[in-house]
Amino acid sequence: MTTADHNVVYLALGSTRVSAAAAHLTQLVDQGHQVLAVVADVPEWTGVDLPAAATVHRVPRDPRQAVHAARRIVLGQRGLLAGVDLLVAGDPEAVPVAYAARRRRRDLPVRFEPVVDEARRPAAADLAVVTPWYPSPADPLAGTFVRAAVAALGQRYDRVSVLHTEEWPTSSSSSAAPLVTVTLERLARLVDAAVVLDEPEAELTRMAVPLLARPREFVARADAHLDAVRAALPTGRIEAPVVHAHGGMFGGVVATALARPDARIVVIESSPLLAQMLAQPATRERYERVLERADEVVCTSPFLSEILGANFPAHLDKLRVVPKIVDFDILPARSTPPAQLRRWLHVGPLLQRRGLSVALEAFAEVAAADPQVTLTLVDAATTGHRVTDRIKELKLRDRVTFVPPVPHTAFADLLHGHDLLVHAGQPEGLGELLVEAVATGTPLLAAVEAPTEPMLAVLSEVAGTLVETAQDASGMVDGYRRLGAHLGSADVSAARAALQARYEAPAVLPQLTGEQVPDSAPVTAPARPGGPAAAGPEPAATATPATSAAERIVLVAINAPRFYPARDFALRAAAAGFGVDVITHDANLWREAARDHRLRVHPIDVAESRRPMLRVEQAIVYRVPGKVLSAVRKRTRRQESIWPELGVLNAQRAHRKLARLVHDSGFERGYRIVRPRIMWRVVRRDVLPKLDLTRTRRVVVAGTYGVTVGWQLARRHPDLVVTTSLHGFE
Repeated sequence: MTTADHNVVYLALGSTRVSAAAAHLTQLVDQGHQVLAVVADVPEWTGVDLPAAATVHRVPRDPRQAVHAARRIVLGQRGLLAGVDLLVAGDPEAVPVAYAARRRRRDLPVRFEPVVDEARRPAAADLAVVTPWYPSPADPLAGTFVRAAVAALGQRYDRVSVLHTEEWPTSSSSSAAPLVTVTLERLARLVDAAVVLDEPEAELTRMAVPLLARPREFVARADAHLDAVRAALPTGRIEAPVVHAHGGMFGGVVATALARPDARIVVIESSPLLAQMLAQPATRERYERVLERADEVVCTSPFLSEILGANFPAHLDKLRVVPKIVDFDILPARSTPPAQLRRWLHVGPLLQRRGLSVALEAFAEVAAADPQVTLTLVDAATTGHRVTDRIKELKLRDRVTFVPPVPHTAFADLLHGHDLLVHAGQPEGLGELLVEAVATGTPLLAAVEAPTEPMLAVLSEVAGTLVETAQDASGMVDGYRRLGAHLGSADVSAARAALQARYEAPAVLPQLTGEQVPDSAPVTAPARPGGPAAAGPEPAATATPATSAAERIVLVAINAPRFYPARDFALRAAAAGFGVDVITHDANLWREAARDHRLRVHPIDVAESRRPMLRVEQAIVYRVPGKVLSAVRKRTRRQESIWPELGVLNAQRAHRKLARLVHDSGFERGYRIVRPRIMWRVVRRDVLPKLDLTRTRRVVVAGTYGVTVGWQLARRHPDLVVTTSLHGFE
């Protein structure tokens, strides 16, 4: 963008990038441009200050209606297109209008973000940092630990370049999704998505990555990141002898594909979704290729290191655990401790267990007894409608406030303005905020999750009565009361000094660069979530088995309608000393529980999917029509006009609905009748050889699909106790 771009039209027709739009509009006005903003009338704009010099047009909040209204404003008979010098498509919903405008005016500059120097490209550097997380106008809190690491690494490298790929997720349920889908790829070919800026810590290149992939399509997302970085680099590769790649599946894929052959690659893994990623075969294969090329893999917690070590034992020698760097300079301590714990603060998405938010349920119980308690939710918009509906159901709308992300430099002020930080969200992704809260002297109430166990153990040790942990909502209420009873008793100065010695740059930087090997002495951690202490409302069994601890219990939980009682039963049995064999259709549900070595999971979903009946149905109903439509759509993508592809896309959507209807209403009804017998055949062939029924105390069936399995086991082994009761082990 140059000074010649005097008239700027900024389109923000969705709700996901409101913070970025507000920051960009302020930037454009401050640079002296005449700005007209077309924004959707969504609640996210409430309370957002827009520059007075900008002209704002509001369009309906429904995305499809917003697109049509914006088209009329920009492309109508008296539209703005003729006098526009620059058009900025600020979010995915703005893409259809931007593409139509570009087709109408071939000379129209279109950007995803305003930029001062359009010709600037990333320069060669001594260290390149590739990351999908970094503070930006859209999310000032994202990747603050990456920025802290970059600032510290600047002490070792003269020239540091940050390559930040910023995803723009597109909701497939949006009414504008078809239009966005068919225009996004076309516009991306015409738009330069890179913005190169000078930040105090490094040269920053931010690349917009508008996505058509679903959140769990990790390989497709990684490829989108790779394409964005390759297009932004002047030589098509990363010109640096050392590359730090944050997130093996995103930064790692980019670094290993684009780094120089002689470059040293260090993968820094901190993703809270690592286990879910590696559960997908294609993602696991891609990740292994990253590990083969990487020289070193730094995990930010022992939990992540354990996951990688278990999945890729051949690369154990490359794994190290190094904590995240915390910038204590922007975290002044509170002048006085809170007088009362009435102003609660939660940052990030809300963790849900059994369909309910742990933090919200705890707050509701406390709020029922104290009418002055309030809760502020920062950056919790991604939590979804379930939480907002629950807030209405609990009649807490006037006591819960949603706040957009704040710059990291203002986070200390946010903490000082509240009495208590409640942490029950994405554990690994926001774990450093726990350290920051304690460093300021803010009381911390945290729900224990496996990734944050070591960190919470450290915080509990150094901060004492300033920190309380819990397993569930009722435990958090008890912890809240204990915190209130000991307000002001913690030695904040000593706690801060201890945390600085562990997490500040001088302590962590030598570990990150490999100059110093960190102390691997284990830290005593709180009980694991899902362990015996979190076994649910029923009291844990205390009786010790009369015979050897090697006695086993078989739990048949195939599509169990009530998963949590079944899981709690298995955990109680394991805690009582029994070995537990779980026969299940979904191993992912049992991932956390299976961390107990006494619990073995036997998944049968893959074997079932290979049954001829299912394979034929999948081929006829889904695969063959799907491949035909995909081939036709691939041809239409080459055309400049969007309408042929839009027609095929609508046909694909109709096919998916029809296929689902045929599957659910036709095939599934008949398959339910024969499925229990099929389950038994799979269990008999694949699972029974792995069971030691001679030492099995009982077989417990949870769910109707396991009844046939239980009946067959009882018929073949008359002395074996087979029951549907989830109570007791005798």
